[in-house]
Parts: sequence; C-alpha cells; structure tokens
Amino acid sequence: MNKIILSLIISIFFTKIAIAENYSMRECMLLPITDTAGNSLGYKVYEDIERKLKSDGWCEYQSSSEVIGIFSKYRERLGDYLKDPNVLKTVADRLKVGTMIRISLQYELDTIEVSVDVIGENGEDVYLSEKTILNEINKDLIVTTVQNWLELYETSIPYDGKVLGVLGDQITFTSPRSKKTAIGQDFVVRRIISKKRHPLLKKVVEWDSLMLAAGKIFNISRGQSLGTIKSYTTDKRVEVGDWIKLEKYVPSKFDSTRYKIDESDSFGKLGELSLSIALSSHTLATSPSGGSVKMGGYTYGVSAETEAWITRQYYVMGEFSKNIGNLSKQSGSPDSDSAGQNYGVLKLGGGYKYLPMGFFYGPQVNFYTGWVKYSYNVEESETDGFGENSISGFLLGIGGSLPLKREIRVFGSGEVLPFGEFEDSSGIYGSTKSVSSLNLKAGVHYLWSPSIKLLGVFNVINNSAKVGGNPSEVSYSDTMLKFGGVFTY
Repeated sequence: MNKIILSLIISIFFTKIAIAENYSMRECMLLPITDTAGNSLGYKVYEDIERKLKSDGWCEYQSSSEVIGIFSKYRERLGDYLKDPNVLKTVADRLKVGTMIRISLQYELDTIEVSVDVIGENGEDVYLSEKTILNEINKDLIVTTVQNWLELYETSIPYDGKVLGVLGDQITFTSPRSKKTAIGQDFVVRRIISKKRHPLLKKVVEWDSLMLAAGKIFNISRGQSLGTIKSYTTDKRVEVGDWIKLEKYVPSKFDSTRYKIDESDSFGKLGELSLSIALSSHTLATSPSGGSVKMGGYTYGVSAETEAWITRQYYVMGEFSKNIGNLSKQSGSPDSDSAGQNYGVLKLGGGYKYLPMGFFYGPQVNFYTGWVKYSYNVEESETDGFGENSISGFLLGIGGSLPLKREIRVFGSGEVLPFGEFEDSSGIYGSTKSVSSLNLKAGVHYLWSPSIKLLGVFNVINNSAKVGGNPSEVSYSDTMLKFGGVFTY
C-alpha cells in the first residue's frame, strides 16, 4: 500500500511532457553574468568561463557578444530579463543553441553566493540548478566552482551527438571533442519520446527515449563522424535530429587496416585552391557579309580556382584562367588562313551549399551567383570580325558533388548569364542585340593525401553575341580538359 501511495505522489509531482528539440544540448552559450558589485568581478569570471567552454570541447560554443551588446542597454533590469522564458527562447533561436548558461553573483558582507542554471532552448526547462555560498571572494575559486558544476551537467546530457544527415544506411552525426571517438567504434541511435520535468522547479529529471538502431563508425573528422547502420530494432527509420550514444571503444573488435581517418576536410580551415593546366579545342565563328568564317585549333593554358568557406553552408569563390594558341581556317574565306588567339576567364561569386549529410560526407548541392567575364583577343581582321571583345555579366549557377568511394568524389556544374553583355574593344561590331552563355563542367577528385586531391575536369563553354553591324554574329566554343590538384589551405 505504501508503495502505491508513493507512486501516486511521484506521479503528481513529476509531469511528463513531449519534447521538440531544434538544437543540441551540446550547442551552448554563456549569458551575461549578473553581479551585485557593479560587474567588476562578473566580467573577469565571464572571460575565464568562456575560455574554458571553448577549450573543454563538451559543447560547440557560440559567442554571445551579439546579445551582450543588446543586454548592456538594459543593465538595471538584466536579472529580470535573464529569467524571462520568452527572452531566453529568443536568444536560443538567435544563436541556435540548445543550452544557455546563466550565472549570478550575489554579495553578502564577506561572502558571495554563486548560482548557476543551465537553461534549455525553450527558455523554461532547467537542466542544472546549483547554488552555494563561498566564504572567500576569489575569482579563481568561483570559476573552479562553476566549472565543476558544468562538468556535472555534461555527464547528464543523454546523448553524445545528434544525426545531421541520412543517406540509406549511412548517417553523419556530431561528435564532441571531449568524447573518445575512433574508427570502428560502435554506437546506438535513439529517439526522444518525452522528458519528465518537476512542476515546481521546472528541472528536467528524466528522459524517455526509444532505441532505433545500432551501427559502427567508419570515418571521422573534426566534430563529425560517418557511420553505417548495421541493425534496426524497430520499423522506424533514422531521421535528422535523432540521438547518438557512443559505446565503449574496444580496439579488438575491428580490423584497423580497413579504415582510415580522414582529416582532409576538417572544418575550420579556410577553403580550397585548385591549380590546373588546360588543353582546349577552341572554335571561333563569325558571319561577315557574303558568308561565314570558322576558325579552330588547340589552345593551352593554366587555371586557378578558389573556394573560401565562410560557414559550412556559405562560401565565396573566384576563378582566373588564361589560354593561348593558334587557330586555322576550318570553313569560309578568311583574310588569313591562321590567326593567334588568347582568351581568359575572370569570375567572382558566392553561394550556398545544401548538405543533406553534413559538410564532410555525402552529396553536396551548390547554388551560386556572381559576376564573370570571358575575354577574347584574336589577331584583328575587321573584314572577318576578328578582334578584341568580351562577354560578361551576372551569372546563375548550380552544381554538386557525390562521393563514389572515400577517396573518389565526382562533381558537376552548369551556369548561364541571364543578362549578358558584349563589349567590342576593337570597334568592329555594332550595337548588341542578344548574348548567350553556357558553361558546363564535370570532373572527379581523387584524395591523394590529407591536404591534396588530384583533379580531372571536362569543361564545355559556349559564348555568342548577335549584333546589329557587319559581321552580325560572333561565337566562341571551347571543349576543354583540365588536370591538376586541389590544395586545402
């Protein structure tokens, strides 16, 4: 009977609520510290705690400098604002964090009361709440006390990582630096069903989750791991946001010769630089009065392309290339049967990466825009329409890449100029009627070393302009092969 009464009391005092987490509890930020002594000590404590959060690695720390600047305008009521669930939820959504650390320092004569709350992304759930009175007002003692509590909180997080992307039985998930992660390590996938929260304290005291699957890690990089699902325990499939719990690593369970650690794409580096040599089959066609002229030949050149990462999703890019060669008559009656040719490409832009399996693994789809200029210079012949001109303008492009194996990734892209411009530096042509431009690219990367990939590219570029003079049209066509390397910097 006593057990039944106790069960009824527990059911009254603890509520069970559904959960909808957008962010990981391992994505954290530090709220401004409230300090009744004019913030002189609180600022120093803040700096030390922030430094430790960045170095400890149990959470992906997000700087709160943006919101601190806003809170500083409301210093007199800061304590009240930091207890407002709506304010805290707004902060969490703004910084995309699942954990907010709130520290308060209250002076009492020669003592100081230190309290720490770890708040969930909804601004209401309390994951940790600790308070103590220190008999010595000492910054290092305060920092050590807070650090011990945060280490206690870290052990209570019910998962090690969260699923970022799913492709068949392969999944990408986050892995904190504080956790031992190794190739061949086992893991389980769980899905949160509900959490139990104390109705008075609002403190989360228990998590209910369902085990979905078990798998093994076969590739790792900084902050992320790639695993394969080996077995399912239910008919439910793994989804983005599910929990990952790492099993104890046992080296004897796998053959180390089958796996290699891939640090080649460790995020935190600036980007990639591609250097290549090019061989192109180049064609020039014009339409002077009385017929058409077509010249063709091989050109040779070099190309440099770079992609600099702003975040995992956003990047900027640039390209510069130069080709030279000689063209010979293919049809028509040009003034000369041969002509020297050189042309180049200058491109600047930026884009967004769609990453269904995270930054390091799986397919990537790139949407980008920018400005490009294709410059052409042929030995001048006003009769034939040969001279110096260019096609340039605002570009729209889409590209993507797909891994075939760990070392091999294929890629492709296509771009157009919806409002291209034709510039006639030689003064041969009349006003421009229309411009068309198409750039198609396909290639392969081979991972040669952690920081170098071998590159092979097949590239087709077609540019043309219709004008109001004589000749009435000029077009350039390139079918190009490029070979080189991609260097991570």
